[in-house]
Amino acid sequence: MPAFDYSAYNSAGKLVSGVISADSERQARRLLKEKELLPATLATVTEQHTNNNSDKRGSKSSGRGRREARVNNWDLSLLLQQQAILIQSGLPLEEALRMTIEQAETDRQRRMVESWRSEITEGRSFSEALRRSPYKIPESIIAGVGVGEESGHLHKVLMRLAEDLESNAENRKTISRAMIYPATLIATSIIVVSIMMVWVVPKITAIFLSSKRELPLVTRIIVGLSEFTQAYGLFVLALIVALVFAFGRAMQNPARKERWHELMLNMPGMGRWIRMANISDWARSLGVLLTNGVPALAALTISSAVVSNLHLRRKFEAVTEGMRQGSSLQKALEDSQIGSGFLIHMVGSGEASSELDKMLLRVSEYYSVRLNNAVEVFLKLVNPILIIFMGMIILSVVAAVMLPIMDMNNMI
Repeated sequence: MPAFDYSAYNSAGKLVSGVISADSERQARRLLKEKELLPATLATVTEQHTNNNSDKRGSKSSGRGRREARVNNWDLSLLLQQQAILIQSGLPLEEALRMTIEQAETDRQRRMVESWRSEITEGRSFSEALRRSPYKIPESIIAGVGVGEESGHLHKVLMRLAEDLESNAENRKTISRAMIYPATLIATSIIVVSIMMVWVVPKITAIFLSSKRELPLVTRIIVGLSEFTQAYGLFVLALIVALVFAFGRAMQNPARKERWHELMLNMPGMGRWIRMANISDWARSLGVLLTNGVPALAALTISSAVVSNLHLRRKFEAVTEGMRQGSSLQKALEDSQIGSGFLIHMVGSGEASSELDKMLLRVSEYYSVRLNNAVEVFLKLVNPILIIFMGMIILSVVAAVMLPIMDMNNMI
């Protein structure tokens, strides 16, 4: 009887590993499920040794290969939706993947699906194919697909997971949209003003300076800024580049990165948005996993990894630990002080009514709507403020040039 090496989440939500004997991979998964274990990886013992050797030669495997390429959530969502529709129409998974390869919109999508299909043709499950792919698939997606295969409702699970990915990507897009437009306006203003200070203002003010007359205050300020820009502009630019580089290096240190993420949570406005986006992602991921039948502690462990803010992730991991020690989810959230009373109340109601998965999905939707509304209000307020600010800068430069000209005309 073949033997299988496995790693799986136990009822306490911890990742365990071992060897199990079974006639097939499907039977091995069923035996693990009977032991209340949620499979994460599964490979025959001989296959595992072969893979270890092939890893050294740089072939595809479940370790190093997955770190080679990141996955765009929009692409992954689209591909999962396509598989769900094709499987629901009666096509076998391998045939559905083949059709998706033929109809792929981009080379990246085609290569991703080809990596999945190559694993499927070797007899592996879809969840194992996702895990072994050279593209880094989120753990929550892999776990959800595994449960879908076990339950026989893979197409429904794939559609839910695709919707979950879309919602998470939409939250990130909302925050990015709030920052990109103001940042673009500010950067454009800095570039335009720098060009004027270095090339335009010196040529115009040289005429006034040669007259040896006292210049208006605004003109003297602009001339001073122009001289400073010419003298120290490159130094300031180099300093900014150095600071950006140093910041990037500092963020490679997990402790510093977590400290920075904690500071971001305390920023006015931005901190509230980040908190809402991360709570929404966590609640949606947990709700989807529970809906698909993933054990609670394993679902909590996987959902914590979805949280992008490291400081909040540590708090959600503490929530998982509290659940592991016998606390209710409501009590664990209260102790961690993560969210508002709304989150705690909804979770408590869900636990009391045995509809926690539905309540979590409602929580996610609530925070997504709040986030989107907050960003819309911010953009409506900040856009005219930035336009007025840019107008004042241009007006100051124009006044610095026109006032001396008007004074010279009055002297004639």
